[in-house]
Amino acid sequence: MNIRRITSLTAALAFILMVLTSVVLYIVPQGRVAYWADWRLWGLSKTDWGNIHINLGFLFLISLSLHIYYNWKPITSYLKNKARRMKVFTPDFNVALLVTLAFTLGTYFMLPPFSWVIHLGANIKDQAAVKYGEPPYGHAELSSIKTLAQKTNLDLAKSMALLEAAGYASESDQITLEALGKRYGVPPQQLYEAMRPATLMPA
Repeated sequence: MNIRRITSLTAALAFILMVLTSVVLYIVPQGRVAYWADWRLWGLSKTDWGNIHINLGFLFLISLSLHIYYNWKPITSYLKNKARRMKVFTPDFNVALLVTLAFTLGTYFMLPPFSWVIHLGANIKDQAAVKYGEPPYGHAELSSIKTLAQKTNLDLAKSMALLEAAGYASESDQITLEALGKRYGVPPQQLYEAMRPATLMPA
């Protein structure tokens, strides 16, 4: 086995997979929507994709650092002028620096075309919110049936009866929508829709 080849191939594979996870995280619905609708892609949730992306990032950084270490001489040769003297601000380095600064500052100041990329991602997420629906409040999936009923003006007893009639029976009103949804393999959103007819009439 060749450690240099293993390092380079690991960096390449980690980079390819990071591109994939980056694309997924770019199009994934906002957290409140993703968790409410139990959004998944290829069986993985938003949290799963985020966790994989983070650890792939660490793997990429480690392998890239080793790649730089094992290829230090070829890399430093890029920073040498025609007289073979070390010079950081070579024409090639300057171009690379300008491109990097353009992307960084263009994004910070939201200038086209960088702003287009950000706005496109926001539009995709907004469409997902329309498609999957918004929760009644932030992290409603973590609320118990009782708490959800109180916060959304639902009759608790009727809500429990409606859930049971829809096939989502629960022995307690203290179970969260997330836990109940996992039990029956449905998103919290679907449970809430089953409960909504229990809305209390205003006094």
